Amino acid sequence: MTSDVARFLGFAFANADVLIEVDARGIIGFAAGALQNLLGITDAELIGQPVDRIIAACDRGLTRRLLRTAGSNRRLEPRVISLNGGVQATLSGYRLGRSPNVQLTLTRLDNQAGGEGQPARDAETGLLDADAFQAQLGERFGVDVGNAPPKLTLIKIPNFGEVKSRLGPELTLRLLGEVGALLRIHAADDTLATRLGEDRFGLVHGSDVSPTELASEISMTGAGLSRDGQPLDTENLTLDMAAPGLSREDAGRVLMFTVKNFAEQPSGFDISTMHDAVKLLVDQTVTRVTSLRSTLTDDRLKLQFQPIVSLATRGLHHYEALARFPNGAPGPTIAFAEEVGMVHDVDLLVCEKTLEVLAADPALHIAVNMSAASLGSDIFVVAFQRLVGRNPALRSRLLVEVTESTGLTDLPRAARILEELRRVGHRICLDDFGAGAASFPYIQALPVDFVKIDGSYVRRLGGSPRDDAILRAMVGLCREIRVQVIAEMVETPDQASQLNAWGFELAQGYHFGRPADRPAYRPPNLFTPVPGIGSRGRS
Repeated sequence: MTSDVARFLGFAFANADVLIEVDARGIIGFAAGALQNLLGITDAELIGQPVDRIIAACDRGLTRRLLRTAGSNRRLEPRVISLNGGVQATLSGYRLGRSPNVQLTLTRLDNQAGGEGQPARDAETGLLDADAFQAQLGERFGVDVGNAPPKLTLIKIPNFGEVKSRLGPELTLRLLGEVGALLRIHAADDTLATRLGEDRFGLVHGSDVSPTELASEISMTGAGLSRDGQPLDTENLTLDMAAPGLSREDAGRVLMFTVKNFAEQPSGFDISTMHDAVKLLVDQTVTRVTSLRSTLTDDRLKLQFQPIVSLATRGLHHYEALARFPNGAPGPTIAFAEEVGMVHDVDLLVCEKTLEVLAADPALHIAVNMSAASLGSDIFVVAFQRLVGRNPALRSRLLVEVTESTGLTDLPRAARILEELRRVGHRICLDDFGAGAASFPYIQALPVDFVKIDGSYVRRLGGSPRDDAILRAMVGLCREIRVQVIAEMVETPDQASQLNAWGFELAQGYHFGRPADRPAYRPPNLFTPVPGIGSRGRS
């Protein structure tokens, strides 16, 4: 490397941690910078070594492709890659003139620069794994691929087990690395390409990408690695998200739902035979998404209110606000909204309507549902806080009931958010307690004021000594940690009496009132205020 080139690169890459020059064969001819700190190796040890030595296996295919396609006097688009040892870094580069060499830079990603929280990637391809890809679509609705709507291409390598046997472990890994690199290069960005199963892949892209050419290149890559030069069989299916009335944001939701269904297909399925089925699924999903969107924007979502009462006094404690939709039962509609990422919008609209009811009647206390998916979204949490912040005096009368709690994957983060909500005045309820094995870790980790015992226990009350013992144990545990207990689906006087005798404090169910269009609980006796409402719970 000449001194002029060195000076140029010093200016061009002043912020990089490491500078490496690689020749046309991928061999390192020059290395400088914080090598020991970043790579645990000296420059002398790197000279003459292939660049693969420092790159994690999942990103070697991408690095090789970037080196092959680097144009003259063109800077490589920066990419986040993994180095051997687990360190993540931004890879960039430059090819000067007609030189066969490429100058690469590596800049470490630390916690402040975004190294923490990078989406999970498949170790063999470098593509996002299926869960991370769906999460990306969930956080990034409205994928921008230019002027046209995004397209989703699904690719499958049939008989992948036979392919692995024919190539062997080393060449199979090379093949997967090349497939991953190809899809990452052609995806709308590096987080919009995924491995959805051992033999299937997907990417979101614009109209400038030819799915047929992608599949053909994968096929020929396999031929180049195979001893007999036999091309790989590939199948592909491309879905265009262009649909009348479908916004770019909701197109992203349809993408996510389709990807989820594709990932769950059995290993032996054939893309060509499922073409019409996938098209039908997309059309149906588009219809359901646009219908739900119009329900929200046209103000056709309505609320009903069901009372939660004190078992000791039969006095009203608070109401739960329940969403009602014009075209479908609440349960399946909410489940669909969660699957396509629209539950955030539902939860916010229910909260907005509930705040209006609270503002009109200062005697009311109402709980709104907050799905685990909403609680897991930073965007939703900020929007919720802003919405409630318009009238801070209502916070103490707006309870938050966390639903689908099994979807909470980051309990420390959820605990911080719920603690902040409690700090500003909200009381927190954990729904469906006892419905899954994870309930006890949730109540241990999350700061809550109430737990709602899953209604299946109440329905079985008195049916088996074992179930009754579990029910008494749950209420005993909650009383020990100063969390109030709500029994749901209470439908008979006998159930209410037994639950009261066992120490349940609150109850909800048809025995006390069905959901109604207005909060209108009328206890059999004069209303007796619950002592200390708003002050009990964990301190």
